[in-house]
Amino acid sequence: MSLERYILMMLAIKREGKLIDLNHVVEKAERDVGAKEEEIKKALKSLIERGLVLEEGGLFAITREGREFFRERFGEWKGELTRINRTWATVYEAMNYYKIVGDTVVNYCKDRHVGFYCTFTQQHFFKRQHRGKYITIDSREDLLEFVQMFCIDVIPCVHRIGSDRPDWLIIDLDAGPKVGFERVKEVAEVSYDVMEKLGMKPSVKFSGSRGMQIWSKPRPFNLPDEWEPIPMLTEKRKRNFFSLFADLVRLIQYKVDQEIPGITTSVVSKKAEREDKILMDWSCLKPNGLVRSPYGIHHKTGLVSLPLDVKEIENFVPEDAEPGRVAEEFKGDKFKLRESDFSSAIRELLDLKDRISL
Repeated sequence: MSLERYILMMLAIKREGKLIDLNHVVEKAERDVGAKEEEIKKALKSLIERGLVLEEGGLFAITREGREFFRERFGEWKGELTRINRTWATVYEAMNYYKIVGDTVVNYCKDRHVGFYCTFTQQHFFKRQHRGKYITIDSREDLLEFVQMFCIDVIPCVHRIGSDRPDWLIIDLDAGPKVGFERVKEVAEVSYDVMEKLGMKPSVKFSGSRGMQIWSKPRPFNLPDEWEPIPMLTEKRKRNFFSLFADLVRLIQYKVDQEIPGITTSVVSKKAEREDKILMDWSCLKPNGLVRSPYGIHHKTGLVSLPLDVKEIENFVPEDAEPGRVAEEFKGDKFKLRESDFSSAIRELLDLKDRISL
């Protein structure tokens, strides 16, 4: 029975009408299930007789009835199939998930270059170009085409094509290996409160793995004449919006540290020294910097980068971000980025810049 379910999954992740030959089925089933060729032929015959698979000239494809049959039972079989081939199970779930939330994800990708983390058996790789061109996503159909190629983790650029500034200020709470998720949630709540007091109208989402992110959307403004980038340890900084946004993240980290001392840092370069800390990471705030889209699926965990109301943070557990559960409860975009005025935050940055540790 596991072999039949496995074959259905193999065929279900192919495009509708896609035919594959027996050698392909045998190669994959021998690798993942340890099945012999005769067992595989017997399983295919059973699936054909039940109308779930069709054969044309020695080639095989799942039928529409087979797709529906598999879709209805995937939730029940997910654990078993994930143990057999985690990549295929994740990709299959992503294909169905993005059919529901894809339009919302596309809204965070339009007019931007987009990257993908693609997942294959035993490996992941990053893809930023396709057929020699930088990737752009303009429709759900565009997105689903890449998901069909196992590109499940959607990573849009933080600024629009040709723009000189990020559209969003983004803080990625990156927990060191000695830090638990409950601590991350605590820092997220305090960071949210700090940003609210600065007038930055933050929104929070789960990263899809061990972290959380806080975003803010500024209304357009000019670079302050009196601001100069705070020196960094490892590079000379340019006077631009990317540097200003990074400095604002450092301001927020400074104020969070006043509330809960010793837990956070904004020093990106010293990874070995922050195993027991949470990095308030600003490193995506650069030209062509990338960030995981709200409602995107993390390529390693298979969990959704799920927007949360601040009141939901305390009781949130990563299992709440299972794609099937999110898709079932999805009623539109919860990640309501409210345009905000950064002037108060910039004034505080100018007042406190000499105290902010780098």
